[in-house]
Amino acid sequence: MSPSSTTIRCVGRTVPRLLPGSQAFRLRPLQRAVPRSWQLSKTLYFPHSRRFSSLPPGKNTEPQSPPINEPQTAQQQQQQQQQQPPPPPPPKQRSTWRAQILFNLAGISGVIITAVVLKSIHAQDGAAKNAPMNTTSFSPFTITAKEQVSPTAFVLSVRAEQQQKPPPPARKNGEESSSSSLLRRSWDHGLWSVEIKQPQLQIARHYTPLPPTSLSIAGGDGEGEEEGELRFLIRKVDGGEMSTYLSKLRVGDKIWLRGPHLGFDVARRLGDAGKRVVFLAGGTGIAPALQVARRVLDGHGSATLGEDKPTVSILWANRYAADALGRQQQQKQQQRSSNKTDRHALQTPAESSLALQIRELQLKHPGHFRISYFVDEERHFIKEQDLHLALTDSSSFSSSFSSSSSSSPTPILPASPSCPWHSPAQLVALPDDNDAGRHSSPCTCARDHPSSSSSSPQTKTGADLICVSGPDGFVAAYAGPKRWFGGTERQGPVRGMLEKIMRDGGGKTGGAGRNWLVLKL
Repeated sequence: MSPSSTTIRCVGRTVPRLLPGSQAFRLRPLQRAVPRSWQLSKTLYFPHSRRFSSLPPGKNTEPQSPPINEPQTAQQQQQQQQQQPPPPPPPKQRSTWRAQILFNLAGISGVIITAVVLKSIHAQDGAAKNAPMNTTSFSPFTITAKEQVSPTAFVLSVRAEQQQKPPPPARKNGEESSSSSLLRRSWDHGLWSVEIKQPQLQIARHYTPLPPTSLSIAGGDGEGEEEGELRFLIRKVDGGEMSTYLSKLRVGDKIWLRGPHLGFDVARRLGDAGKRVVFLAGGTGIAPALQVARRVLDGHGSATLGEDKPTVSILWANRYAADALGRQQQQKQQQRSSNKTDRHALQTPAESSLALQIRELQLKHPGHFRISYFVDEERHFIKEQDLHLALTDSSSFSSSFSSSSSSSPTPILPASPSCPWHSPAQLVALPDDNDAGRHSSPCTCARDHPSSSSSSPQTKTGADLICVSGPDGFVAAYAGPKRWFGGTERQGPVRGMLEKIMRDGGGKTGGAGRNWLVLKL
C-alpha cells in the first residue's frame, strides 16, 4: 500500500489524514484477527464464586487468580486449590424445645390478657348501657308529666328510656338495679345536678332535681314517686334559650341528660358539731335548698322535738306572689293552728306538687324546718335583720322549736386553717364544688389543735352552713360573686350583705364558738 494514499486503513477503520505540519507516526500494518484457542481447565468455573476487591491491584491483599483468557497449568491449579481456605462446617442445630415452650407460654398469656381486657370493656359498656345516665355522654329520657305550678314556672318529670322497657327479671334480696343504685348514691351525697341539652343550639345547662316526695329511694315503703324518675322546677325566662325550649316540650317527648354531677357534701361539712343550716334561695334556687333539707333532716330518721339534729331555715325570695308556692297554705296553717284545728286537714286540691313537698317537710320536722317567703312585687326583700334573725339563737322558728333551741349549743373546736372541710380560707380557693373528689382528705381540726386531746367528750369538730343559691345577681348581692381563676369557677371571698354580718359578728355570728361556712351554689 502506498504511503502517499490519502487514507490509511488500520484494523478496518478509516481515520482522517494528517494535516500538513503535524508529526507523523507509524502504524503497524493491518493484521487479521486470529481466533484464540481456549483451553478449558479440568476444574469447573462458576462466575459467582469469583472474588472481587475494590482496592487497586497493587494494594489488594487477596491472591490474584490468573486471567481467564490465559491457560493455567495443572500445578497452578493445584496451588490455587491449596491456597483456598476450606469451607466452614455447617452450623450445629441447637435444641429449640425451650424456645418453643417459652413462645407458646407467651402466646397463651397474651390470649388470656386480651380476653380479660375485652371482658372488662364489654362489662363497662354493658353497665353504661344499663345505667340511666353517665357523666361523659347524654342519655335519652322521656317526659312523663308536665305540671304548671305558677304562671311562669312548671315541674317537668322525666324517666330514662331504659325504664320504659319491660322490667328485668326479679333480683335477689339485697340486689338493686343500676338505676336505683346510681340515684341512691346521688341522693345520699346530698347536693347534685344534671345537665340538660338543647339539641338545636347544642348548648347545655345545669338543673338541680327536686327530691322525691317520699322516702322510696332512701329505702322507705315504696309509696309516692317511682324509682328512676327525676323532677325539675323550671321557670320560663323571656329570651332564655334553654327555658324556652323546655317550655315547648310535651309529655312523651325526648330530653337528653348527662350526669349526675355531685356538689358539696353538706353532711361532712356540718361534721359532728354543725347544727344549723341557713339557706338563701332565689327563684328556682329552692330546688337545692330542698335537697339540703332532705339530706340533713331525713338522713337522721324520724323527727322528734327533742332530737339532737341540725335545723334548716330557708329564706325564699320570688318576684311574684304566684311563684311563692306553699305560702298561702302556710298562712292557712297559722290561722288554723291558732284555732287548734287538725294539721292533717290542711291540704287543698289547689296545692301543687312542690307546695305539697314543702308541706311534707313542715309536717315531718316541725321543730327543725322553717321556710320564710319574700316577694319583690310586695316590696318584701331579704334584709339584714332577716339574716340576723336566721343566724342568731333568737326564736326565729315557731314556738315548738324554742324547747330545742334553748339548750346550750355544743362547743365547736376552732377550724384549722388547713382543714379542707371546715376552714373558710380553704373554701375560698376551692376549684369546684365536687366534694366527692375530696372524700379521702381528712379533717385536720383536731390534729392542729392539741387542746382537743383533752378528755372532754363535748369537744367536736364541724361548722354551720350558710348556702346561697339563685341567679348570679342574687348570689353576688348576698355572698359576693364567684371568681374565675385557672379556667375554673371558684368560690371566692365572701362579699355583699353576709360579709358585713360576719365582720360585725367577728365570724362568730349565732353565739359564742359558732363557725360558719358560706357555700355559693
